[in-house]
Amino acid sequence: MAVEAKPIILKNFYMGQSPLAHLDSLTDKGNEGHYSDAKNIDIISNPGVLTQGPGLAKLTNGDQNGVVDELIRFIMQTAVADGQTYGIGSTKLFRITPTAVSNTTDWPHTITGATRGESVCYLKGALYYFWQTNIGKATNLSGTPSFDDDWGSTKDAALQDAPHPVAVKEDIMLFGNGRYVGRYFANSDDLDVDKLDFGDGNEVADVVFHANQWYIAVNAGVSGSNRSQGHIYLYDGAAVSSLLDDEANVGLQRIGFLFPLNGVIYVAYQDLSNGYKIGYLAGRRIKPLAYFTGDLPTFRQKTLYKETILFLSGQKIYSCGAVVDDLPIQLSYLATPSYSTVGALSAPFGTPMVASTDGTNYKLEKFSGYTTSAYWKSVVIPLIYGRYIGVIDEIVVLTKTLGDNARCDLQLEINQASETYPSTAKQITGSKRRHVFPINKGQVEDFRIKLDWSNGSTSNDCPIREIHIKYHFSEK
Repeated sequence: MAVEAKPIILKNFYMGQSPLAHLDSLTDKGNEGHYSDAKNIDIISNPGVLTQGPGLAKLTNGDQNGVVDELIRFIMQTAVADGQTYGIGSTKLFRITPTAVSNTTDWPHTITGATRGESVCYLKGALYYFWQTNIGKATNLSGTPSFDDDWGSTKDAALQDAPHPVAVKEDIMLFGNGRYVGRYFANSDDLDVDKLDFGDGNEVADVVFHANQWYIAVNAGVSGSNRSQGHIYLYDGAAVSSLLDDEANVGLQRIGFLFPLNGVIYVAYQDLSNGYKIGYLAGRRIKPLAYFTGDLPTFRQKTLYKETILFLSGQKIYSCGAVVDDLPIQLSYLATPSYSTVGALSAPFGTPMVASTDGTNYKLEKFSGYTTSAYWKSVVIPLIYGRYIGVIDEIVVLTKTLGDNARCDLQLEINQASETYPSTAKQITGSKRRHVFPINKGQVEDFRIKLDWSNGSTSNDCPIREIHIKYHFSEK
């Protein structure tokens, strides 16, 4: 008796990474739009369509041949003035526009005593910049700026040598200070660097303000250990009391960052036995959404782009979220910075920019055009039915109308990716929108589709709408 073989259609690429791709790059778990492995792919600019991810272009003066001769560790998420924001490196404060890093008499500013910049914020006309053990303050930003590099220790006391995440609300600034949370009231010029004390062995990982409350992420554990007890504390928006409002415990997991979006607090965190996760705060627990590989991102490595959260994990820029509410949450590998050691990720002018270094060279770059270092692999699709094995007859690829030099190459990885067919890839290119490829391989136990844009264009992408696989069964 013949076994019916219905065509396989890959589409709805907005689904992103398979739920188990972080554990198995040959996973067969997922739907028609999931991938098992990918690099630099864009499924959020035109949801449902799969294309190559963004390229990266260096900002003017944005490397060691300009003024960026150290890793920029933090960039503000908002503009302070029209086309103007600020970032901090190891020893310098930088002024940044949508296209350039300022190179003037005043900018960049070298911070006396600094060896590790932490964060920057703008409050009531002044810029506050946190470095390893102090807070600096810059005023008169629209004219000739005045810098007070040790403003914090003069005003109150030196800081702990620790990360210093910071958030602002109206006239209040709240910041992490090792085991403490510090607070500054701009209207009364009142600084208290240890307003809240979480005790020895604790470290504040992030601070955000949302819905008239401060959310404070704290990791508790042995100094230098990755195995931490993560806590998220709620604190009254007025920041007057020394008491906390509530607490959520995430267990033996280290928190990387918090991110408020559309009424929800998202959390990036690490479980040593099960990798890295991004989830959201649901009452007093964290509900995981997706898993990823790489490193745990920090408060310096998150931003908003196309209604999704972008974050850095090692040398990968991930997108997590849904572009519109009707679509499911996705996680996808969107872009790759130029160098392996990464610093800040931010989008103060709408277009993401990222800093990286190889130890000798430095870059601050932003999304621009398309990359050709991009590939996408579907989940593994089994073609075995009892004693019958599948034979693929043809593959039809539907694309958008392609521009000059737009191209994507297609191959099959068959039998647990032990073989690639054909040896010379099928080219998806030209003026047509329906690309038909006969296949003459014989019996295939399982396969996945591989798409590769390495021979494509950086100015005209090759967007894939659907992939149709026609096959029949043959008795072994």
